[in-house]
Amino acid sequence: MKLDLKLLSIRFSQMKNEPPVPTESINSYLLEKILLPCMNGGKILLQDIEFDSFEVKDIDELEEYYNELSKAGVKLRQFMETVRNLPSVTCKTRSFC
Repeated sequence: MKLDLKLLSIRFSQMKNEPPVPTESINSYLLEKILLPCMNGGKILLQDIEFDSFEVKDIDELEEYYNELSKAGVKLRQFMETVRNLPSVTCKTRSFC
């Protein structure tokens, strides 16, 4: 299997700088104050949660968002492993005498 680095770099440059999963339907409080700190190893105390800032249905949407984000992470890890396991091939060059 060969990897065309030029094509790969073109594809990466064409990508939009946005999250892999849309966040429009996610409650911003839950996303910014609960999920992101938890994903970064932060501790959330029950007494610090503002329960008036979200509804029960928002928690279900946050769970779906997290699951989709997790799936995107798995795909990225699979891609990284594929690239990592590709054998290196030396580039053929002309030899001058």
